[in-house]
Amino acid sequence: MELERLVAALAPEAVLGSPDPVEVRDLAYDTRAVTPGAAFFCVPGGRADGHDFAREAVERGAVVLVVERAVDPEVPQLLVPSSRAAMATAADVFFGEPTRELEVAGVTGTNGKTTTAFLLHAILAAADRRPGLLGTVESRIGGAVRPVVRTTPEAIDLQRTFREMLDAGDRSVALEASSHASVLHRLDRVRFDALVFTNLTQDHLDFHGT
Repeated sequence: MELERLVAALAPEAVLGSPDPVEVRDLAYDTRAVTPGAAFFCVPGGRADGHDFAREAVERGAVVLVVERAVDPEVPQLLVPSSRAAMATAADVFFGEPTRELEVAGVTGTNGKTTTAFLLHAILAAADRRPGLLGTVESRIGGAVRPVVRTTPEAIDLQRTFREMLDAGDRSVALEASSHASVLHRLDRVRFDALVFTNLTQDHLDFHGT
């Protein structure tokens, strides 16, 4: 993807650095996953701030940085209000807007998400909807079972997985959609065809308030 297209998708507040044409070949938010040609998203977190790792990302091959504040490395920087929100938009565009083609059934709530997602997956399979699955216990892509790291992956990982599902022949997906993921913009740009709300208990009242 050309940098120009990324700029158009994100509509940043400012573009800092060289305006020369740059090809973006991958997206990353973790320096350990940066490959040559990647766009690196400097995401502030509870324990670390991605802006502090910008130079390492460039040393590993990042060709553009998406930032909430300017940093030192002399590569193009896209200044945005929220790196997380920008990451979701960029991932959707980079991977070809996969949820325009997938039927997405999301499940959210405090309890029962995993069970409900598995039931939805079984129903979709019985209806010959060729479903994938993304949840707390495992993911299923084209019938192959894979381990998972978190209930709802970061936006880049999520959109990449949707694209892998399409490439593997899946046409629908049962998705555990945690409310934390929604607050953290991981679900931005996911086009849901159906949503299931299980319940709301104290755990999430403490997090979201009333």
